[in-house]
Amino acid sequence: MHLRGEESIKRLDYDVLCAAGKEMVSLRVLVVADVSAEAVHGGAERMLFHHLRALRDVGMAVTVLTRQPDVEAGLLLALDCGVMEHRLPFSGDKGYAGLRQLKNEAKKWWRAHQYDFDVVVAEQPFVMWALLQAGCALPRLQVVHSFAFEEFETRYGLHISLKHQLVIAAMRRLEQKVYGSANKLLVLSQFMQDRLFNFFSVTMDKSAVVAGAAEPLTGLSLNQREQYRQALAWHTPTIVTLRNLVPRTGVDLLIQVAAIIHNQGLEMRFVIMGDGALKTSMQLMAKALGVADCVEFTGFLPEEEVKKRLLAADIFMVPTRGLEGFGLVTLEANACGTPVLATPIAANKELVPNIVFNQLAACASPLALAEKVISMGQTQLSTADRQAIVEDAAKQYTWDKHDAGFLQMIRGLT
Repeated sequence: MHLRGEESIKRLDYDVLCAAGKEMVSLRVLVVADVSAEAVHGGAERMLFHHLRALRDVGMAVTVLTRQPDVEAGLLLALDCGVMEHRLPFSGDKGYAGLRQLKNEAKKWWRAHQYDFDVVVAEQPFVMWALLQAGCALPRLQVVHSFAFEEFETRYGLHISLKHQLVIAAMRRLEQKVYGSANKLLVLSQFMQDRLFNFFSVTMDKSAVVAGAAEPLTGLSLNQREQYRQALAWHTPTIVTLRNLVPRTGVDLLIQVAAIIHNQGLEMRFVIMGDGALKTSMQLMAKALGVADCVEFTGFLPEEEVKKRLLAADIFMVPTRGLEGFGLVTLEANACGTPVLATPIAANKELVPNIVFNQLAACASPLALAEKVISMGQTQLSTADRQAIVEDAAKQYTWDKHDAGFLQMIRGLT
């Protein structure tokens, strides 16, 4: 910690601070991210939002450093939570030129701000890498949701070229530097803690598992579920998902499940919320399999519309093919009283079976998922059953628990 005259930091007991919620602490925290906290578009932004909230709730002075979301975006933004977000100029190039630009811009920014902070919380690796290149050596908590090099690799599947392989190797080296140099690392699942060790030799004593949570259901009611179904014109059992339409999320498996169900003469509706690079090809797949009429692609939806569909659904499917670092979407569905059916992949195996009425398929195949859909569809859950799902998820996974673990790790830095 850097102490400078009147700005010196008084050490406080964070446990007492969190319990009382009244004391103010003058620790200055720089939160580094690759996404903006301006709006929540996915899990990364949601975790960033909650970490900013937790830091502000205990009175820490918080600043965000990220990269421009697009070239037209401003470089300085006052967020609704009262935090200033600084953005490094960024062309959007995801290759070497983009990294070089981030490195150069980080050096300029750090020269002007290097004495303004005491600790760093880094949410993703790329801007943090640029800041390390600029000379930042402050105590750091690194949050690891998933590995960027693996996310990139899964986008290309069997079409990985030599250029892609070189990019993947470079990204892996970058992440090695970022994760290896962190003082502490926070992960959401045992699955990711094990991968940190297996891929980057990060020992267990440097990392801690702090599970995520979901927002409690507000403004909508389980008692109005049938009204929502009627408004949506859902008259048959309905299976929904909410995913980025990229290979690793396995939404193509859901479409194949729809085909199996349809071929057996069963009437079910499948709703795919979300957008992504594979949307057009998935729509073509649904048409080719003869299920375009019973598979709906909604695209991006406002938060309230998502919640209505989660609440009105019979089953929420998480057809992951790989790299599920935790699965906030599972808890979001459970918070709406909807049971989750998931593939037994990655962190799904840790999270999904913990909550009543949730199910894991035998394997990540369309047939295994279809078998579970049929068996789950034969059991009509009552409002009391759905309320039990809500209560079970809320009891085990809360933001209060996450905040306590998160703040404890920051306390360890100081």
